[in-house]
Amino acid sequence: MMRVSPLVLLLLCGCYVNVPLSTTPEPGARVHVALTDRGSVELAQYLGPRVASVDGRLLTSDDSVVSVSVSQVVMQDGVDQLWKGESVAIPREAIASVQGRKLSFWRSGIIGGAVAAAAFLIGSQAGGSSGGGKKGGPPPVGQ
Repeated sequence: MMRVSPLVLLLLCGCYVNVPLSTTPEPGARVHVALTDRGSVELAQYLGPRVASVDGRLLTSDDSVVSVSVSQVVMQDGVDQLWKGESVAIPREAIASVQGRKLSFWRSGIIGGAVAAAAFLIGSQAGGSSGGGKKGGPPPVGQ
């Protein structure tokens, strides 16, 4: 079990980055939709005031509207608000850009290495103070 735990930790600490899309994403793809200032004002009744961007899964997309199952909104002051997958239709005129989410192997490797190093250091410190390495005591049975 102890050997599996670090592997699980490495898988859980993946870092993602938003990247420009070269094609229209498929429904279900994770997207980051940045809003225009006017779009933020127009969508305030649905998203709340001063929303800068919306993250979630793409439901549908056509020439006039992008529908997203929202998992998070980011306010203009940088504060994140988590959502539970509510569906929001965003008019194309309200969108500054649409980006996709991609796993960053570089960032994930750095974070994963740091987590693995910390786990190793904690494990070596815990093992060294357990008292299991004492010498002395009675001889083994049979001698």
